[in-house]
Amino acid sequence: MTVELTPEIKKIQETVVGMYSEHPWPSHRDADEEMGWRLKCLGVRPEHYQGKNVLELGCGTGEYALWYAMKGAAHVTGVDLSDGSLALARQRKKEAGLDHAEFIKMDILNCDLPDNHFDYSYSVGVLHHTGDPLRGFKHLVRVTKPGGVVIVSLYNSYSRRILRCKQTFCKWVGGDDLDKRVACGERFFGGTMRKLDKRYHGVNTKQIAYDIFGFPHESLHSASEVMGWFDRTGVEYIGAFAPLRIRDYFYAFQQPEYARFRATFEGFPVMRAVSDLMTKLARRLGPKEGSVPPFPRPGELSMFMSQAMWIAFGLRFNCFTMAGIKRR
Repeated sequence: MTVELTPEIKKIQETVVGMYSEHPWPSHRDADEEMGWRLKCLGVRPEHYQGKNVLELGCGTGEYALWYAMKGAAHVTGVDLSDGSLALARQRKKEAGLDHAEFIKMDILNCDLPDNHFDYSYSVGVLHHTGDPLRGFKHLVRVTKPGGVVIVSLYNSYSRRILRCKQTFCKWVGGDDLDKRVACGERFFGGTMRKLDKRYHGVNTKQIAYDIFGFPHESLHSASEVMGWFDRTGVEYIGAFAPLRIRDYFYAFQQPEYARFRATFEGFPVMRAVSDLMTKLARRLGPKEGSVPPFPRPGELSMFMSQAMWIAFGLRFNCFTMAGIKRR
């Protein structure tokens, strides 16, 4: 059932969609660098999505949706409102010859998709731009079958704080003019831009500036808050990226997929050095193969300690991801 959006949320939606239509994000991203290690940390196995009906709410330019299509999903549906982003996603689908992927223009806050339809549903880095992320998350759970996987990724209220100070300055300088905000970010925070440019291997330079400094709206969220969303919607936690228990980091850095993910630390040498050290420690201290996942639900202290660690690396890890199984 379609529910009328408030004027405030409509305004947020119009400006966000307009910005990402004009400046689709990203113009290029190698999803294969990220996905192997990320899914291991989330407790997700290939059988969760291979041969299954997969949904992405807020698919943007389609890199993740097409990754699942290439990795064995039976059918992948990507939903977004940005015409510019969808055009790029459809072009990539055609170039890759992935006929079992489709991209649909649809409002994710009024998601007109059937209940209990998808085996595997996710939303990465989108709901925090909507003005009502919980509403979007409820749709994500609603359309997923009982026993299916639900994954959500959001800006973190711990790690995003340092970057938020820079963004606030740019908003103060540029006001409602998004181009002026971006110009301010490029002028005063060149180091931030260079780090992120290296992370994306120099192929998304201008798109990064708009995604970081030109976005019209965002909200920040904690792991404890999202765990509450899981409880309210009948989703049972199975894992997080980055992990939400200290001991789970030792499992994560045991995994061979980290070697591929390491390329995303280009531009972040300190973080790469710390991660490499963790890899060495994990070989000695990590759990035995088969002991995890799924991961036990983290306690409040574990979530606080993990998120506090993310503050130092917030520019690279300003989003966090949580996965669960829909139980009802």
